[in-house]
Amino acid sequence: MNTLDLLKELTSCAGVSGLEKCIADRLVEILGEYGNAYTDRLGNVICEIDGEGDAVLLTAHMDRVGMIVTDITEEGFLNVARCGGIDNRTLCAQPVTVHGKQDIKGVVISTPPHLQEEGKERKAIKTEEALIDIGFSREKAEQLVSRGDRVTVDSDFIQLAGDRVAGHAFDDRAGVVSILYALEILKKRKYAGKIVVAFSTREEVGGMGAKVASFNAKAASLIAVDVSFALTPDSKAQDCGELGKGPMIGVSASLDYEASQALKAVAIERKIPYQLEIMGGRTGTDADSMTIAADGMVSSLISIPLRYMHTGVEVVEIGDIENVGRLIAEYILGGAENA
Repeated sequence: MNTLDLLKELTSCAGVSGLEKCIADRLVEILGEYGNAYTDRLGNVICEIDGEGDAVLLTAHMDRVGMIVTDITEEGFLNVARCGGIDNRTLCAQPVTVHGKQDIKGVVISTPPHLQEEGKERKAIKTEEALIDIGFSREKAEQLVSRGDRVTVDSDFIQLAGDRVAGHAFDDRAGVVSILYALEILKKRKYAGKIVVAFSTREEVGGMGAKVASFNAKAASLIAVDVSFALTPDSKAQDCGELGKGPMIGVSASLDYEASQALKAVAIERKIPYQLEIMGGRTGTDADSMTIAADGMVSSLISIPLRYMHTGVEVVEIGDIENVGRLIAEYILGGAENA
């Protein structure tokens, strides 16, 4: 498995919350190599890998933040609203793709500084104030774009120094890739246990997909993978992990403490770099709601350090993604000792 190429491929799919079919179809195809793969009623991608004992549920969300078209103005501009927590500060003058009857290129309008009122030139616009210019009259725009169509901000997949890359939708396609990396290891080492994989929908707008997927999984334990904040010069070290320092093992009141400690022990034993992410309450991820599905699961969370979350220039390190996959696989392979 070429991790970089797979991440590049998966992030090329739109898959804004509530409209994840393009990424879902590709993941069903990939997961078909490992087990029975399908989509459920909420669009979650599920893969059931038969085996012995209680099932382990591996999950990451596959949706990404974006915008949704709310109206078309008389002049042919598009009104939009947020679909997930897109960073409003990055919107002005950005190229976008409107996923209408066909993909249409556009730009978010930007008032020149010469024409802005004094004092407003440094203020970020609200998404609801943004307009998208697709170059069409209203009549032409209405032929190609409908209210409810999704919009994504365009950005390139960029290779930085070392094995760091920048782009969009790494939250949480990087988590998806790490689970696929783990499955490849488990397959090569002929793991005989039962696994359920759930790549969930709608995490960025409330996590509805994960709630259904976890209830139906009937698993005894859960490993959720998401991204978390990586240190930058303008952030506090105690709030962040670091790029290149490995998986961030979650320790939280909403997670199973013994499972967190077992993950740490496996990382030490297998010489996998790791760091701890300490949270006083909820994690803010799908793990919170999935933990209490059905009669409950022993839950853990592993996060991938990521800079510039919810922008078009998210930065991750490929080695961190692969080490998350290694940690998951080694933990599962040594499940009897780690339980």
